[in-house]
Amino acid sequence: MQFKVAVVQFDIQQFAPEENLRKAECFIQAAVASQAQMVVFPEDFVTGPLSGNKAYVDYERRYVKHFQELARRYSIDIVPGSVIEGDANGWFNTSYYIDKSGAIRGRYQKLNLWLPERSYITPGNEVAVFTTDFGKVGLMICWDLMFPEMFRAMVRQDVEVVICPSYWCFEDAGEGIKYDANSEVKLVNALCVVRAFENELILVYANAAGSLNVEGMEENLIGRSQVTVPFKGSLTLLDHNREAMFVQEVDTRILQDAAISYEIRKDLLKQREQPA
Repeated sequence: MQFKVAVVQFDIQQFAPEENLRKAECFIQAAVASQAQMVVFPEDFVTGPLSGNKAYVDYERRYVKHFQELARRYSIDIVPGSVIEGDANGWFNTSYYIDKSGAIRGRYQKLNLWLPERSYITPGNEVAVFTTDFGKVGLMICWDLMFPEMFRAMVRQDVEVVICPSYWCFEDAGEGIKYDANSEVKLVNALCVVRAFENELILVYANAAGSLNVEGMEENLIGRSQVTVPFKGSLTLLDHNREAMFVQEVDTRILQDAAISYEIRKDLLKQREQPA
């Protein structure tokens, strides 16, 4: 199956949801004009990282409802990055897949929390794989990309396309910066390509752009949004951290050839069938 996905490398305005939502609608309009059938935004792009600021936690699901309306208005599937939603059990870093009718096809709460998130975010407890008009799609968020077992769990549910909204910074390398200032660029580029190859899937990675001041500390996003597939690697890679959008056509038929060539999924199925 062929379809076009628009990936938005979004320059977030910290704690300015109205401005971010206004700009997001402009990107959606541009995606539709480019005949994209799906548009993907980065993690935390509506408010910026909360850093424990409870004033911006969404308890009413107002942001997902907003994007449901935009999906209906513009007749396009939307992955609206992620937002921090709250309920009686805590705050969750949550991503959605909304189809062009405004229906929610998938909902995911981030499992693998980045270090600063752990003081105020509650981790989710399951992977999200669901059916869309473009095949079986899975959602993950940013640091999840580091965990191959999460991909394997999705593969066992026959995932074809994995979408990963992200907020990934140069500074995330911590002490590693003294070894290589571009450590995180090398890490993300490598992960995006290898995850597509080793799991026979299409990966859509949407990272944020520019820089933000979070609790007095400057965070510089690495950008590097991209779409990767087996055999080819990155079909499109934004090799910078500036705000931009690209539209990439993908064809899920390449996954059939990957399955024949590598038989990774076949081997995983055999492992699942073996007695413990």
